[in-house]
Amino acid sequence: MADNSRQLLEIQYLRALAALAVVAYHAGQRPGLPFGIGAAGVDVFFVISGFVMWIVTAQRPITPLLFLRNRLVRIVPLYWCATLGLVVLAAAVPALIPNLRPDAERVLMSLFFVPHRDPLGDIHPVLVPGWTLNYEMFFYLLFALVLALPRAVQLRAMTAILGALVLAGLVLSLPGPLFATYTRPLLLEFLAGMWLAEAWLAGRLPGRAAGLAMMLLGCAMLVALQVTGTYSDPWRVVIWGVPSLLIVTGTLAVAPGGLGRLPLAKWLGDASYSIYLTHQLVVGLMWKGFGWLPGIGFVALCLVASSIIGIASFHLLERPVTEALKRLGKRQAATPQPA
Repeated sequence: MADNSRQLLEIQYLRALAALAVVAYHAGQRPGLPFGIGAAGVDVFFVISGFVMWIVTAQRPITPLLFLRNRLVRIVPLYWCATLGLVVLAAAVPALIPNLRPDAERVLMSLFFVPHRDPLGDIHPVLVPGWTLNYEMFFYLLFALVLALPRAVQLRAMTAILGALVLAGLVLSLPGPLFATYTRPLLLEFLAGMWLAEAWLAGRLPGRAAGLAMMLLGCAMLVALQVTGTYSDPWRVVIWGVPSLLIVTGTLAVAPGGLGRLPLAKWLGDASYSIYLTHQLVVGLMWKGFGWLPGIGFVALCLVASSIIGIASFHLLERPVTEALKRLGKRQAATPQPA
């Protein structure tokens, strides 16, 4: 088995690139700069999520309830702060976010990761980037369920469950955002990350030369899609998911002695969740103040501003709150219970 800390450092670099790609995608929409493949950063995140969950639970066995608790501690506080902060801001300064008029029901469904349609008919929560968290939380729930099984059958069980859900979505035509979300082929990207992690644990990844070729091929595929303007939502798991898997796999294969320590990339990777959740508000504010900039200049400004805000959010809010909740959980676990 390879050096875990070394490998996961490269995963942090990928998280940084994925987050910034999504920022560039949304920033480019404002001045009309086409950068559709930037949204594939989400697909990279999904592959990484499956990879990390399988690695972490292999290194340290964990109960389903503790796994869910850890995931909630990691995901919920910042998401709730960002969502409620956006709602308060929209109520206090309506002109700043004129299109946001959420009612109480929609806010509650957003906070508790219940897929629902927004006023435009899209399956989006109040904080639009949070749509990906609906998939993440559903994946975590299924992952927790298979953790109750022996380790030897967990990966096959998850494969069967996700395969059955996607197949149901293909052969059935049921209405409603819940069915549309929980049967979408996009879920297979988490599964691909898990199988990649299993190969990594077994030392079955390709060599560095092949890994570099996979990275370049994945990037070339995304560039070709961007140049040709090719996109199909039903085929997203293929046209964006496959290149994302190639890039993550190639990075892991190249990593031993490859990329080295990159402090800025590490900082951005650590703050990638904060960057992701805060970037759309940052882009909106930048557009109001600096929309007069040339398109490329505006995107560059948004990348810098989102990085700064994201890093600040990570150090001032995300990490302190997460660590405090973890300490609280450990104290509660250590407290003797009455007989």
